[in-house]
Amino acid sequence: MLIKRFRRDNGAGARQDKTVAQDGFSAAIDEEVPYAAPRPWHDDEPTAAPASSSDAVWTPPPVVPVPPVVPVPLVEPQNAPMTQSAPAQAAPAPRGAYRASAGYAMVGRRVLDFADNGDGTLTAVRCIDPMTDDLDIQFEAGACPVTAIAPRAFESCAALRRVVLPPSLRQIGEMAFSGCSHLTQLVIPGGVQRVGTLAFAKCAGLTRVRIEPGVQALGPSCFSKCTGLQRVDVPASLASFGGGVFFGCGRQLCLYGAKDAPAQQYAQLNGVSYDSENWREDEALILTEQEDGSLIVTGARQETPQRIEIPAEICGRPVVGVAKKAFFACGTLSHLSIGANVREIGESAFFGCRSLLSVSLERGLERVGDSAFAGCESLSQVTLPWGTGSVGRMAFFGCTRLAFVKMPATTRVADFAFDACAPNLRVFGGVNAGRMQGTQYA
Repeated sequence: MLIKRFRRDNGAGARQDKTVAQDGFSAAIDEEVPYAAPRPWHDDEPTAAPASSSDAVWTPPPVVPVPPVVPVPLVEPQNAPMTQSAPAQAAPAPRGAYRASAGYAMVGRRVLDFADNGDGTLTAVRCIDPMTDDLDIQFEAGACPVTAIAPRAFESCAALRRVVLPPSLRQIGEMAFSGCSHLTQLVIPGGVQRVGTLAFAKCAGLTRVRIEPGVQALGPSCFSKCTGLQRVDVPASLASFGGGVFFGCGRQLCLYGAKDAPAQQYAQLNGVSYDSENWREDEALILTEQEDGSLIVTGARQETPQRIEIPAEICGRPVVGVAKKAFFACGTLSHLSIGANVREIGESAFFGCRSLLSVSLERGLERVGDSAFAGCESLSQVTLPWGTGSVGRMAFFGCTRLAFVKMPATTRVADFAFDACAPNLRVFGGVNAGRMQGTQYA
């Protein structure tokens, strides 16, 4: 479903937008729409007809036909009666809904309300479907990047089990996910400047949180009373901890980070366990250490993983590569996310992962090895980040559904890299080495 909204006229007589500011967050909203707690879309009632004269519309009386002797343009009478009925083509808006003031497009389900920040970005304002259990915020927003989550946007969404925060995110508002009791794991992107007060408080089912490098501050009580929280991966960039950040989390909580990082001092002062050495016991990945202290992913601890998320660092050690045949013929893997420090994906690393649907690659990747994704029959599109220098021989060979590939213009593509893919495959960018018959290059 495609929904377009356009900026209102800012001329004389037009209503002006107001700004809501709370806990470091601000977003422009329509002045006539007050904040409302999250509630089901189907339970909302249409708004009442406008009561002010500025919202009324003219309804001219019936025009008497004029004999066609001399064509005379019809002029709307000045004394026409006014009605307070809403325009017939305007869809009724739910109570408390935020209305974007500039044009943007949304795709997917009708799950979230967004506000336009006025610079081409969006703010996730509230969840309008309390039964949502698996949510990718950027997918719901469509093409426009989401940079903020408003205060109380997902408060008490008890059905929410998993949420994917967009890489473009910069702010998480006060009590944004408070009371999401079934949320189990969380990754906070490195672009987030500050996690708001009580943002994830009372998320009793939360067991593990990974905070990506770049996050600098956690607001007061942001993880308070997360009674099931066992592990939090903290980066060296995290230097500010608000009061009671982990209040009521229990003795099982352990912070994992780099040695002598600010988080270690915080843990010592507040009686929280801290570990900078046990990266070998990562519950999801099998890792090996190189001479410089960096890490290489060699496989998964689970026999049948469905999602693999390779972080930028673990316990302060950067994860710089995926080893040769690390996930060879992993038939259950469906979603893959690779962090910013990974420079190389080894030969046949994901060869034969037939169920792989989506691949997320962050900037920092330099090389995709030979046959790295060959035989991934379910993969339909791939975007290689800026800085990717080369794609190896037969890297995506036999990806029969792969129809869209986008890469930097400087990426060197080896022979047969996209051979035996979808017949309508389109490749955007890349040095035109390894062309094959039937492939469209742009």
